[in-house]
Amino acid sequence: MEPELIQIVEGCKKGQHIMQKKLYEYFYTAMMKICLRYTKDIDKAAIVYNDAMLKVFKTIDRYDEQGKIFSWVKTIVVNTAIDYVRVKSNFLPETFSDDVINEEYKIDQNVFEKMDVQEIKLLINSLPEKLALVFNLYVYEEYDHNEIGKLLAIPPGTSRYYLSEARKQLKDRVKNFSHLTK
Repeated sequence: MEPELIQIVEGCKKGQHIMQKKLYEYFYTAMMKICLRYTKDIDKAAIVYNDAMLKVFKTIDRYDEQGKIFSWVKTIVVNTAIDYVRVKSNFLPETFSDDVINEEYKIDQNVFEKMDVQEIKLLINSLPEKLALVFNLYVYEEYDHNEIGKLLAIPPGTSRYYLSEARKQLKDRVKNFSHLTK
């Protein structure tokens, strides 16, 4: 970890407001991108980021993994975003078994070469919240279905179903996009 960041973390542990502000600003851009991935709205993302950073400041005295501050803060941000989405969307656990998932949806990678990052984000953001949440956790955070199940209090089969459904819907949307670009 860079010396300035060490100094900032130590200042935060002492409750120094100026260092808390610096830590908040240090992580703002990277963590807001994560918050936006889950909330799909800049105002809601700011709420999640603020809540997450409050948790960081309240628990930073327990942080002692030198050099892993980014991962530690990211974990808090992701968990705060998950909580926000779960409460906001009344995330009621449904149960789906693996036999409901009858097809693995693959998307032609050449289609993505024709799309810019914003268009891909818009496609993902167009998914229903439950599907987008599981998709983000699986693809971006690299959680497996057992971990997602524990985080969301759903069976792993339901996580697999949501991911499969997200891929299906994305494939349909990408297909529509590719017709527009021909």
